Amino acid sequence: MKKSQDPEFKAVIIDHYKKPRFFGKPERVWYAAEEHNRTCGDHVEVFLTDGAEPGRRSLQFTGAGCSLCIASASLMSMLLQNVSAAEAGVCLDQFQKVSKEGVEPSAETVWQIFDGLRDYPVRSRCVRLPWQALEKILASWSQDEAAQV
Repeated sequence: MKKSQDPEFKAVIIDHYKKPRFFGKPERVWYAAEEHNRTCGDHVEVFLTDGAEPGRRSLQFTGAGCSLCIASASLMSMLLQNVSAAEAGVCLDQFQKVSKEGVEPSAETVWQIFDGLRDYPVRSRCVRLPWQALEKILASWSQDEAAQV
């Protein structure tokens, strides 16, 4: 089984670290959440922005930190473009499951990149940081969507 430490996955992490996708503060922000890792200095701020369709939203982020933190935020933002709150919640649930249980050996998904990091608790905190910001955003976003129904 491939793990996050395999060279091809390391290359993906380095690519997203050096060229993060959806990096930058957008002009219009629906919700924002910030997370810090005081142990290592990682910092991310995640922004919920307009999506390409009404009622859909996308993510962007800013921050500074290690390659795992920035790559995680970049991959998360890439996965969460033009989504509903429910779809974002499913994605968050998938990430949380992978971080606790791992990935099926036959799975060929973006989740493979994060597989195995749970074996390194200090490093897994770096990866989880942007997802914790997403969790905060989802709480507000889901509440507002429920109020509109």
